[in-house]
Amino acid sequence: MRWADIDSLDHVNNVVYLTYAAEARAAMVAADELADGLTAVTMTVRFVRPLRLGRRPVVVVGEVDGDDVVQRIALDGEAGRTVFAEVTTRMGERSPAALRDDVPTTPLSLRRDDLGPGGHASSAKVFELFQETRVLHISTALSSMRPGRFVVGTSAVTFRDDIGWRPEPLRASAWISRVGNGSFEMRSELSDGRAVLAESTTTLVGFDPATQTSKSFDDAERQQLRDLVPVSAS
Repeated sequence: MRWADIDSLDHVNNVVYLTYAAEARAAMVAADELADGLTAVTMTVRFVRPLRLGRRPVVVVGEVDGDDVVQRIALDGEAGRTVFAEVTTRMGERSPAALRDDVPTTPLSLRRDDLGPGGHASSAKVFELFQETRVLHISTALSSMRPGRFVVGTSAVTFRDDIGWRPEPLRASAWISRVGNGSFEMRSELSDGRAVLAESTTTLVGFDPATQTSKSFDDAERQQLRDLVPVSAS
């Protein structure tokens, strides 16, 4: 764990869990526990509890279950092992998806350090691009809801194609697709204007920074979220 892994809530940043998982998968390949060259089709992160900065090493326990690689990110202590997140990666063949034309898009520029040795954005960087998209959408649309009032519960990405370097910005879209009493779902899409490159579905949960626990939205917050759901959302 590094100081740079920590976000404004004093938690390990959501994207960093993907970096931990990628490091562990590379170690599995090196140990012949996982075949090299497999293609990730979907990746789902379930956040169990916040992980704070500390001196204990992060432990990643991985297992292969058919086409899935399941990794639990944890700390070991006197009371045993505590799991903070679970990352499930499904390997297989990618398939195309139709572009949505009923939601607005925002330009999102790539940086050269978004790309790995193969010239494509890593899975962690794709999650980071979606995080940027969500933050921009939320900060623009939810001006009356302060930062830190919700946290990510689960986040899933479907990879449609590799994201390589391009000087032109990607097209990023985000919309709220479902609202519950204490959570809401956001969907996002990254494209090159012609084809979908990746899609994301994320559940965000109401959060009380003072108690560091989940909370329900009040009526005003819930209505503000519902007002942002497109008629065509699915």
